[in-house]
Amino acid sequence: MRPHETHPGEIRARAAVEFGETAPAQVYNDIAQQIHLCCGHSLLKSHRLARGWNPQEAVDQLIEVAEAEGLPVRGVEVRSLRRWESGGHADADYQDRLARLYETGPVQLGFATDYTPTSGGDRTNRRDALRGAARLGAAALLAPGLLATTAEQEARELTRRSEETDLGQSSLAHLQRVITDYGRHYARYSADELWEASLGDRRHVADLLQHRTTLKQRRELYVSAAWLSLVLAWAAGDRGQVRAALAYAADARHHAEEADHPEAVAWAWDVEATTWLYDDQPDEALRAAQQGAAVAPAGTAAQTRLTGQVARAHARLGHAGPASEMLKVLRGHAERHEAHATGLFSADAVRAWSVAATSCLWLGDSGQAHAFASQAMDVYEQDPSISPTRRAITALDLGIACARLGDPDQAVAHGLDAIATPRHAAAIVSRSASLQATLERSYPGAAVVSRFQQGLAELPTS
Repeated sequence: MRPHETHPGEIRARAAVEFGETAPAQVYNDIAQQIHLCCGHSLLKSHRLARGWNPQEAVDQLIEVAEAEGLPVRGVEVRSLRRWESGGHADADYQDRLARLYETGPVQLGFATDYTPTSGGDRTNRRDALRGAARLGAAALLAPGLLATTAEQEARELTRRSEETDLGQSSLAHLQRVITDYGRHYARYSADELWEASLGDRRHVADLLQHRTTLKQRRELYVSAAWLSLVLAWAAGDRGQVRAALAYAADARHHAEEADHPEAVAWAWDVEATTWLYDDQPDEALRAAQQGAAVAPAGTAAQTRLTGQVARAHARLGHAGPASEMLKVLRGHAERHEAHATGLFSADAVRAWSVAATSCLWLGDSGQAHAFASQAMDVYEQDPSISPTRRAITALDLGIACARLGDPDQAVAHGLDAIATPRHAAAIVSRSASLQATLERSYPGAAVVSRFQQGLAELPTS
């Protein structure tokens, strides 16, 4: 039977037909084993499902059993049970209590391994047989069956060991859902919310990596670690924590490289380039962007985003020729993406226009910057909730362009609109300071400038 072909409730229902709702412990153990094999759940979770309990009911039963058997009072939470069911470590005392609850042993709950010899003989005897066969030399030719049988057993044993794992498929599936949610709905959460939640998930992956896994599962965990560290790097950057952002970008790159996942490697360089750029270190930003662009798979969102990173890093350094060339390449990439895409790991045409606006400002072309920023704002205004941070930065760039072109009222209007965004990030603070400097330099003492200064003073700094 293939995983997920049958629902756990169906297996339990079939058993209930024969035994009713109350069955002997061995029947529940058999049901749990069937659920584990067919549905991919961990052994511990399979035992709970076999009893038909939800997590809270299982915790309540665990406490009742402990009280009934006179065990010392010890609390347990639903989240602890969920963690154990996902492969987390339970100490010896909790393993004992869970074994009492489900009327079985630690091996059957997935906490230990049974090394009882199989019908093929114990491992010591198999090794002795191999050594003995080697000593037989030519005489072994007279008994090929012994060698063939021993070799077959050893091969099967090696295969069995390679399949041993403490991880259920549901654990990996859950991680994929979590990572997808972070990427798709990143803009819905504050940087602090993202930091706290993704840090807990990243630590959970680190715990899972301490357990037995197959090679395929280990690679999947490394890829999950990379994506979660990328979320942490972006969240740290939004919180203004430069060193943390760079550290998690490096961690994401390490795990992605170990898992041979070039796209995640490219995204790690992307967040590093952004972090360096807003920390006013364009040389480092250009280095990171170029390394990321070199490994980004062709046609991916990562390639488009990194092309934009290279362009604006060149522009920040005053490299007009290379910046213009990369902006041309960026426009070509942008044509294969939709106008406005959702998600942290996405690329769209409007971002290309926004990056072009920033680049033109740094290259001193305020008119072209105004045109690109206005074009981008027309798209962002259609749904401001999709990319609130990028929209705010574009509005600030439009404000800088207006200030340079002699329209301080419009400049301040765009600036105040930008800093009113419900999702604040360190990049908005940095770009707001640029608008303020432009206004103060071009219109010293003007009343309209004071309006923006007052609004900026109320802007959160992290």
